[in-house]
Amino acid sequence: MIITTGLEPCMDTLYHATELAKRFGLDVVKRGDLSLKEMRSRHGDEEVLVVSALGARLDVPGKKPFFFHPNTSAFRIKRLVRGDTDTMLVACQIQPGDRVLDATMGLGADSIVFAHATGEAGHVLGIESEEVLAILVEDGFQHWSSDDLALEQAMRRIEVRCGNHLDVLKGMYDRSFDIVYFDPMFEMTVQSSTGIAGVREYANPEALHEEAVSEALRVAKKRVVLKEGKTGRMYERFGFTPFRSRGQQVVYSYKEISGGE
Repeated sequence: MIITTGLEPCMDTLYHATELAKRFGLDVVKRGDLSLKEMRSRHGDEEVLVVSALGARLDVPGKKPFFFHPNTSAFRIKRLVRGDTDTMLVACQIQPGDRVLDATMGLGADSIVFAHATGEAGHVLGIESEEVLAILVEDGFQHWSSDDLALEQAMRRIEVRCGNHLDVLKGMYDRSFDIVYFDPMFEMTVQSSTGIAGVREYANPEALHEEAVSEALRVAKKRVVLKEGKTGRMYERFGFTPFRSRGQQVVYSYKEISGGE
């Protein structure tokens, strides 16, 4: 991977690029006036991570550019601030102060909504198995600028960990999170959605396994919740109870923890 900047970067952009390069164990390559095509030819690498005042963008020939964006969380939080409800939060029975494990974070839109709902007293941990996604999404959480203070504050509170969710769950104490949440990318995705188009080619396509669900049921204190497309039948496979609302494009399902609060 080549890490560089946009043309004529400011000092803040240079600093951002340097810090991001450290995360990947690489150095920043000076851009000068070279095009991305010229940089690929000169350095012999197809993957170019471009850091600009707008953030970081991964550019790979033949793939859609990948960059962080809060996606649906932006308007969902606006609705919550107005006093509306959010189906995911209701399905999870989220309360202020809850500890939430988003076991398949992806672009992190759901993690952001969780962080807003649980508030400063809560804690949201997002797990992402793919290193590039984990680093760039975490970077986006810390650098995305918004006029919406509630959105920005929620992003800043999220902790990100790169790893396989099953391995992470196995290392956790019993009942250490109130909610464990699964949103497996390729099983649940609404096919017409454009918000996640850039993440598809970098995401882990692995299906959710029974062992991961079993570990989640051990780690969760209140509920384990699954999210999938409206035609999905993952909840039947794992014996979860569907939580439906009119017109939704996804189905949330849950399993209550016996004796949970």
